[in-house]
Amino acid sequence: MNAIKSSLLATTIALSLGASACAQQPNDAMPDGATAAPANDAATERSVGQTIDDATITASVKSRLLADERTKGFDINVDTMRGTVKLTGGADSLEAKLAAGKIAGEAEGVILVDNQLVVAGEGTEMRQDANTATASGEVREALDEAGDGVDDAWITSKVKAQLLADTAVKGTQINVDTKANVVTLTGTAESAAARDMAIKLAAGTKGVKNVIADQLLVKQ
Repeated sequence: MNAIKSSLLATTIALSLGASACAQQPNDAMPDGATAAPANDAATERSVGQTIDDATITASVKSRLLADERTKGFDINVDTMRGTVKLTGGADSLEAKLAAGKIAGEAEGVILVDNQLVVAGEGTEMRQDANTATASGEVREALDEAGDGVDDAWITSKVKAQLLADTAVKGTQINVDTKANVVTLTGTAESAAARDMAIKLAAGTKGVKNVIADQLLVKQ
């Protein structure tokens, strides 16, 4: 009888230890090339109806990249599918590439970031190829080949984004209009320094031939 009890007890302990070991198995590893977004319990428990639209995520990530000093000057294409954001284009350094991935991962609704940015110096053939692979890069490449220079609408969009992202200019009422690659700034700047910075940012934008700021006034 004692032998039977001992056998049953040993079997119970063995089963208990086996169940505990299974419960402590780690989760599956993340796929290669993908980075998990910051932990968010709400993201893992979302229902289908609560899932943020991919287009909204894409717009949010693009806005964040344009607003950040580390990435606003890069050609970065953002594509989102079921919460997974893919970044393509070029970056000046590994630090800048990692910063772009981090910025994208912090946007609401992002589950994974597939960071495919190519690290290469500005002006190199590798960087040019990476930039041209983006949507905006394709447009500029086609315009350059046609001899039309950089598109006015792209210049306007880029200048506006830089003005909004710059801490010295952000919040000022500045209007941007581009015709034949000449940027016209109108409206009101908070200070003379803000006005000067707005002109400098516009003049430094790729494709801009001249900046007219006669009607950009300083707030009294």
